[in-house]
Amino acid sequence: MQKVRSNFFSSVAHELRTPLNSIIPLLRMILDIYGECLSSAHAKELIRVVLNSALHLQNVIEDALDVSRLENNKFQLFKDYFSITDAVKDVCEIMEF
Repeated sequence: MQKVRSNFFSSVAHELRTPLNSIIPLLRMILDIYGECLSSAHAKELIRVVLNSALHLQNVIEDALDVSRLENNKFQLFKDYFSITDAVKDVCEIMEF
């Protein structure tokens, strides 16, 4: 039962990740290429919030896949540095709405 649930969980996570692989680069392209052309700063800010939300969802999916890897004894741990200030700012922007 555990193996079936783990496989299902992993499959769902991969299916959710697939559209994000298009959404995130498109949002970045919109900000990079058309950011200056957007009619208002508010519109640009909304696109940033959508991008941050998509990145957050991507992280949740990766965490779910990590749980699946843990259950299958295929987990690897990597250290990475990040800005706590940027992380808090991103969470605040998402939660603002």
